[in-house]
Amino acid sequence: MVITGTYASVVLRRPNHYTAVLPNKLNAATKAIFLLHGFGFDEQSWLHNTPLVQYSEKYNVAFFSPDAGISFYTDHIDGQNYGEAIGKEFYEEMQRVFNLDMTRENTAIAGFSMGGYGSVLLGLRFSQFYGWIGGFSPAFVFYKKERNEAHFNHVFSKGDYGSENDVLVRYQELLESDSSIPSIIFTCGVEDPLCQQTENIIQQLKEIDPKARIEFKTQSGFHDFSLWKNDLSMFLEKFAK
Repeated sequence: MVITGTYASVVLRRPNHYTAVLPNKLNAATKAIFLLHGFGFDEQSWLHNTPLVQYSEKYNVAFFSPDAGISFYTDHIDGQNYGEAIGKEFYEEMQRVFNLDMTRENTAIAGFSMGGYGSVLLGLRFSQFYGWIGGFSPAFVFYKKERNEAHFNHVFSKGDYGSENDVLVRYQELLESDSSIPSIIFTCGVEDPLCQQTENIIQQLKEIDPKARIEFKTQSGFHDFSLWKNDLSMFLEKFAK
């Protein structure tokens, strides 16, 4: 079952679009995955490029994908708080609309590229909601220290290294507060230049927490849906089996 809709985002102060893909029969065992899109894509990208309808029935999973523009899923200094809007408000809205029992253990957040970074950032920031994180070819762009375009300065206007937008900081905060930390599955294509940044982040996370529940999967390829389709299938086998 595919539903395209709009909800009134109080945080963004405007309507926002989303796509939901649900199994035909929702029940207490239905799990939920919030799917985040990449830069230049939208809330229908996962639907059009992966067999979400079949996956929904096979795994008894409800998929929810919001539009996030080119926001990088961060809170912006001008008040456009996409992090809060997508990570918390959208979660709460989908729970209300579809009346699902979204226990933490049965709820995941995953995404590709910009959405891969966003899923890790928001999954850690709002770890009370998400028990699993899927970071597929995550665009840890500011870790490259090569970006100075106006847009990147805007979406990271509240900081990059050592800030609320640094996943290492978010992870450290959870450790220090003795909070439950989600299981994280990272993926990337071996020909993807972003893969090196992903490997660096994983190494640093494991230095912070040697007991971190982190998996890293690679496959041949670059940075496109030929990989992310496989990544989602693999993620479902672990999360929804």
